[in-house]
Amino acid sequence: MVVNRIKTGVIDSLIQGGVPEGSVVLVIGDPKSGKTIFQMQLLYNQVVLHGMPGLVVLVDMPKKEFLEISKEFGWDFAPILDEYLYLVDAYSHRIKSAPKFSFSEDVIIDPSSPTQIAKFVRDTTTSLVSSGHTGQMVGVITSITPLFFESERSEIYKFLEELKDIAHRYKQIWFIEVNTGVERPEVEAMVKAIVDGIIELKMVEEGRALRRYIRVYGMRRTAHSLSWFPYEITPSGIVLRG
Repeated sequence: MVVNRIKTGVIDSLIQGGVPEGSVVLVIGDPKSGKTIFQMQLLYNQVVLHGMPGLVVLVDMPKKEFLEISKEFGWDFAPILDEYLYLVDAYSHRIKSAPKFSFSEDVIIDPSSPTQIAKFVRDTTTSLVSSGHTGQMVGVITSITPLFFESERSEIYKFLEELKDIAHRYKQIWFIEVNTGVERPEVEAMVKAIVDGIIELKMVEEGRALRRYIRVYGMRRTAHSLSWFPYEITPSGIVLRG
């Protein structure tokens, strides 16, 4: 059976050429290990280079910071905002300030209500389909770490299941970022059990330096190694080494 895959531009050599269509992938790792950079890089690869619609839900950073960081690596999203890439503000509600940006001027997602995020994704997909689009897109949520402090666990599980249903139905790819160790091991295990695959990043002190490693596991419909692979964050993004 042929599995259609979406290229990440980062780890494709580890996962048979890309992530299977219709997947929700957990991007989990140490703080500052490069999780957000990883997601920016794959967004640029799919949205800018391949024309795939993109939707980003910003929970832990404002739009300006997201765009500035991505531009430092040569990924300029500004020319395609509102055309191919949509940045949705869930950050302003958390810091109790006016929205920096939203799908429309009055759209602010409450991150303490994960079901509201799922509803917005479903409504956006329905809007795409009604306009003649297939509904396929690449989505990023950066990050769901605050949800663990501001939402009920049952709401997070329900949100993930709803997002999976949307992704599977419309062949979307979603990447959900979370920091390692933000929750009890059994909660983290439950989240990993729900998603379609896990990409994990870590930093290890070796001698006098911190080294970065990445691995993939639990990626459905994909044969892949379970080994850790070294990587570096370069001026042009994440590069696998070795």
